[in-house]
Amino acid sequence: MPFKFKDVLCVFICVVILLLSPKNAFSSQYKSAKHVLDNGLTVIITEMPTNSFVSVYALTKAGSATEGKYLGSGISHFLEHMLFKGTETRGVGVISEAIQAVGGGINASTSFDYTIYTIDVPKEKFDVGLDIVSDMVMNSIFDPKEVEKEQEVIFGEMRLHNDNPDRRLSQLTFSNIYINHPYRHPVIGYKDLFAKITRDDLFDYYQTYYSPNNMVLSIAGGIKIDEVLGKVEKTFKDFKRRTPVDRNLPQEPQQITSRRYDDTYPTDLTRISIAYSSVNLLDPDLYALDVLAKILGDGESSRLYQELYKNKQLVYNINAYNYTPIDRGAFEISALLDDKNLEETLKEILNQVKQIRDKGVNTEELEKAKRQVLSDHVHALQTTSHVARSHAIDEAYAGDYRFSQKYVEAVKDVGMDDIKRVANHYLVEERRTIVSLRPESSQAKSDEASDQYNRVGDIEKIQLENGLIILIREDHSLPLVTLRAVFQGGARQEEEELAGLSTLMSEVWTKGSKSYTSEELAEISDSLGMSLGSFSGRNSFGLNISLLSEDLKTAFQIFEDLLKSPTFPQKEMDQIKENMKVALKQREDNISSYTSFRLKQLLFKNHPLRRDLNGTVESIDQITREDVKSFFDKFVTPSNMVITVFGDVDKEKVLAEVRSHFSQIKKKELALSQYNEKVIDQVLEEEYRLDKQQAMLLFGFFGPDFNSPDRYTIEVLSAVLGSSFSGRMFTNIRDKLGKAYTLGGSYVPGPDLGMVYFYVLTDEASVDKTKELLEKEIKDLQTTHLKDEELQNIKTYLKGGFKRGLQTSGQISLTSALDEVYGLGFDEYLKYDQYIDQVSKEDLLKAAQQYLNLQTMAVVITRPLDKKDKDE
Repeated sequence: MPFKFKDVLCVFICVVILLLSPKNAFSSQYKSAKHVLDNGLTVIITEMPTNSFVSVYALTKAGSATEGKYLGSGISHFLEHMLFKGTETRGVGVISEAIQAVGGGINASTSFDYTIYTIDVPKEKFDVGLDIVSDMVMNSIFDPKEVEKEQEVIFGEMRLHNDNPDRRLSQLTFSNIYINHPYRHPVIGYKDLFAKITRDDLFDYYQTYYSPNNMVLSIAGGIKIDEVLGKVEKTFKDFKRRTPVDRNLPQEPQQITSRRYDDTYPTDLTRISIAYSSVNLLDPDLYALDVLAKILGDGESSRLYQELYKNKQLVYNINAYNYTPIDRGAFEISALLDDKNLEETLKEILNQVKQIRDKGVNTEELEKAKRQVLSDHVHALQTTSHVARSHAIDEAYAGDYRFSQKYVEAVKDVGMDDIKRVANHYLVEERRTIVSLRPESSQAKSDEASDQYNRVGDIEKIQLENGLIILIREDHSLPLVTLRAVFQGGARQEEEELAGLSTLMSEVWTKGSKSYTSEELAEISDSLGMSLGSFSGRNSFGLNISLLSEDLKTAFQIFEDLLKSPTFPQKEMDQIKENMKVALKQREDNISSYTSFRLKQLLFKNHPLRRDLNGTVESIDQITREDVKSFFDKFVTPSNMVITVFGDVDKEKVLAEVRSHFSQIKKKELALSQYNEKVIDQVLEEEYRLDKQQAMLLFGFFGPDFNSPDRYTIEVLSAVLGSSFSGRMFTNIRDKLGKAYTLGGSYVPGPDLGMVYFYVLTDEASVDKTKELLEKEIKDLQTTHLKDEELQNIKTYLKGGFKRGLQTSGQISLTSALDEVYGLGFDEYLKYDQYIDQVSKEDLLKAAQQYLNLQTMAVVITRPLDKKDKDE
């Protein structure tokens, strides 16, 4: 008999108090050390012995807020781009190529307070990662021609930002909650100020802020502290200390009156932000405000979600977050809604805030939020990238690289009186700023493989007599477990008139079962820090639960109940149907989503690949609860089911548990739909216009299915042309044309057909030239063999990226489950390196000729609206 919700709650508080005690805080088992070199460089090194990768992250205390005489220009972000453009010993493109050549990944990002450069490489290639990150921060050269080209790239990025309503809302919010502080300016800068930046300005800023005494180097992975430290000291020995840079920024005066700002945007939905002047990273009220944000708007059992989404159905999504940078931050509540609900939504949000000010919160809410903090922290410890990043940021701005761990321990001291106190001090009218971004049509109504993959335990496969397949893998490195059930199905198994059925079924699946209501499932999940989710794609769907291992019994009871007795409540289904319709409305908000949909419609005439996973407004309206139940009953059958249990478990106990609960399910045969698509014999081309500043060009081709011997050849081929940083499109279109910020390509395999696509976002004036360049690159692949070095580099890049995607038990669980349910075998992923290595230059030449035929492709171009169309 499954636990009832009240049974869980009666023991929950005691369990959480025990777990959050300092002795049982799940502190990281990883050994870490901090060293400050003679030149002032702070170095944090963390040993993660079971991980086959190492992350080398360099943080400089220079962001958009520290730009001084260049304030508002975005020079920090510009400089971030330029550090990839060559050093004294490495030319343009060599940096990214070198990392990809060893199977690594490289990236960077700029924020208000810092810029961070991130390199992830196999642990045996640590020296390469260290050498490159040091070369970038010490020896960049800023070639004037590259400066000019990259400036054009960032102009494109600015247009892309302007075309995103969520970014627009964020910028409006920050420019209204900050009047004096530099946080009010966009990280990317203002176009007119950015245009004035010269090569000399970049070099001056580089020399000022990129000094060892203004930086933190954080390294985490399968390395040894003593060995790495010696290499770091040698690498940075010539990096000279410079005059310290004082962070002397104008502080924001205390807000004393409420503010409101309304703006419009070409979209169908309204977005709102309610922001309260909050605290900085080191304020002791940080902990209570963070817990309050979780109680108010984090998770399906949170107050705002339950009241505004579930009960009153005023919003499509809503959340709360306490943003705490170095200087004063903001407690923000944001929501997506229909414009007609704006004022009622604002009223209800403010009412929920007032209730907490007046009455506080209850014990269950408080302890649940604490548990969420703990769970989030433990889950994040799995990857080298997270550990390296958090240590760098914590050291730079909290003065203690272990701040995140101590933060978790400090949360246990937050009491109900603390929550009520901070709510009454911070979430008050005089600290409040309301910003709305509304549809332009609305009128404002208010002034307001290798061993790396199996580093702990191998996967064991067991098949029951009814056909159900169980995959189990023990991994005791962290107290985490992933439960998963995967099925063939998805959009390809829907009737066209019921398109969106699989998506709807998967969304409503977790909203109730025979033993648990939707509210109880949300409450238990949030209380235990458990992640309960489902998915539906083009070819499959599934259920998954990620949890702390001590909660396995409760999780398994929920898992079993949802697989055997989901209720698909009508009220929940109606809400999800409305959300799906909203998602369809939002398609035109995103030029990439819109253009991609149009390409699939053009390329495929019969195959389900042409459909949106959410269906159409008409098909959604036709779907009934009986349709959902019938679809579930048809495909959730033992012969079509793979269950995986990966993580901190006892294999024998888990197997006994699964057998006892699932072996009695009766076997039944299932016939899956198959599809054919008529081969096109000409170029199909269409153009569309959206109210955007960017244009988008998209090429589409038929690709092989995932059982084809050409599968991995096409994967290599699409990466040669479309991979980030060192693909030919990046090198020969982005770097040469300079007006294409976002571009790339990929291959999407399926059971009976695949798709290959390449895209470029650029300005309208460059579309024709971009199309010409892309066609030229494809023709080159059809007529000229790759050089050995290029082919080897792209293979290493693909293999490294594949391995980086399999760092956690949950990631391996999903990959092996899908491969097994598709009939490829659960261990197919172990052969990935072998398949990639087998691809030859001759294979690529033939595949380019066969699959990338420029005479039988689909082309979609989306351009900005003409001025006359806008005026109309």
